[in-house]
Amino acid sequence: MIFLTALALFRANSTSLVAKKKRTRRKNTMNDEGTIAPRDPLLAYKKQQLVERLREAELQAQTAKQQLAMSVDASMKREARIAELEARLAELEPYRSFVERMRVQMQREERGRFGDLPPGL
Repeated sequence: MIFLTALALFRANSTSLVAKKKRTRRKNTMNDEGTIAPRDPLLAYKKQQLVERLREAELQAQTAKQQLAMSVDASMKREARIAELEARLAELEPYRSFVERMRVQMQREERGRFGDLPPGL
């Protein structure tokens, strides 16, 4: 009989302790607003999996850096070529205006000489 009473007391106290532990855990996992804080999914990974993911990310970052460097290099070359062509165009500008004046003058002369001919001949 004492054994049964002791067992009943133990179970009552044990249930009480378990419930108390659950309440404490629930309080610990709640944030200030009373909602359950989300668990970070990365915590479920093993160290080896995390290391593999880290190495993959580092490799992707390195590849992106190399591609960016190549893109910057190509852009710098394009900019240099544009500057070179603009300088060359500035050098040739006097010749272009001279050729334009000559073209206009020749058109005037042609109209003057052949202006009395009917069109289409």
